[in-house]
Amino acid sequence: MNSNLWIYAVILAGAMGACTSQTPRNEEVPKILAIKQGHSATAPYFTRNDKGNPVLCWTEKIDAHGTYRLAFATYDAASGNFGLPISVNGSEGISTSPESMGKVAFKDDGTIIAVFAKPFLREKNPFAGAIYYSISSDQGASWSPPTFLHSDTAHHYGRNFFDIARLKNGEIGAVWLDGRDESIEGSTLYFASTAPDSGFAGETALHRGTCECCRTDLLVDESGSIHVAYRSLMYPAALFGEQARDMAYIHSEDNGRTFSSETPISADNWAIRACPHTGPTLASENGRIHSVWFTAGGTPGLYYAYNTSGTHRFSERQLLTTTGSHPQSLAIGTDSIFVVYEDRPMPPATHTPGHGGAHGHDHHEDAHAIGMGSHILIHPIVDGLPATPIAISSNDAYNHHPVITKVDGGGLVAWVCEENDLSTITYKQVNLGFGISR
Repeated sequence: MNSNLWIYAVILAGAMGACTSQTPRNEEVPKILAIKQGHSATAPYFTRNDKGNPVLCWTEKIDAHGTYRLAFATYDAASGNFGLPISVNGSEGISTSPESMGKVAFKDDGTIIAVFAKPFLREKNPFAGAIYYSISSDQGASWSPPTFLHSDTAHHYGRNFFDIARLKNGEIGAVWLDGRDESIEGSTLYFASTAPDSGFAGETALHRGTCECCRTDLLVDESGSIHVAYRSLMYPAALFGEQARDMAYIHSEDNGRTFSSETPISADNWAIRACPHTGPTLASENGRIHSVWFTAGGTPGLYYAYNTSGTHRFSERQLLTTTGSHPQSLAIGTDSIFVVYEDRPMPPATHTPGHGGAHGHDHHEDAHAIGMGSHILIHPIVDGLPATPIAISSNDAYNHHPVITKVDGGGLVAWVCEENDLSTITYKQVNLGFGISR
């Protein structure tokens, strides 16, 4: 490894009004995602289309009655703008949780799969709901009627906190948390994949006994290996049988036909019977798997670990920050990643009480509701060692749930900015050069 490593990155983020960062003169004017007047946007998610271009998904409020639907737009690196938004017809009424946002994925042949969750509003279980998918074969001009992602369609169970990704064979894989098994505490992690010229076919239970309300992360690396991270229910000897909710990892080398047994990412021993509503993030390059997550097992904060060479076991955790939450990451080399997260003082109690086998809808730590501002930081980790984080928002609004993906020469960052009862998704092109010495 070089003792001095210079990293040059292009980071895209943004804001409008009070959501605007202070912009050096050599940077582009701040931008905001263009949506219809009177609409609002939340829950961003990045994917890539079949041509490799970045696509931003979001959940938009479309009327005064609080109806939400899924929309997406493709990013044009040459202009620095997103194209016209495309709405997913049939997704109206979707959940708005930023931990379980609606998403689209593109098969190799250009077919678009939209996946989204909706609550069952008239059930005794307040967290009852289902996950649906719709298919478009004409670039989003029309969509198939929503179809259940899971085989069990009973209305009194909760299902949510899903992730999707394109597999090595060009089809789409999905993981989600499912509350149908009432014989266990917590939820069950499931996997399913699409078939050629069709939707999802079949499902496999990967692990029984997960936290019910933290996002999952499904990552397919450059070799086609599948990696999944989630918060699991564990009963470590160090806690004398008391339940802990720590991060776990499984993987598949055969396109999802079989998966490994569960491996703890870190023995945090977070003894909590509640819903943290903050899941893990994975990033990978050249076979190295990086993970970042929040825990209050020990000093509360965001932690980082990576798999050791030639194994699927992870290194000892390193503390990144005691004031960050909801991390997302982007690998920029075998041993280096960018982590983006919201940074704010943590209130004494930020977690929802546990709800057994149910799944939460529309819950997240709403600092904005209690008058707390927050910033978006980007935190470089170089040669496996955390460097100094850099603020990419500089205001007192509620900035939260950032996401990051690659663009030519750097990264694309977007996040939610809430102020004056308006929720927007912001982005901005920033030429950021910084040197890191070891």
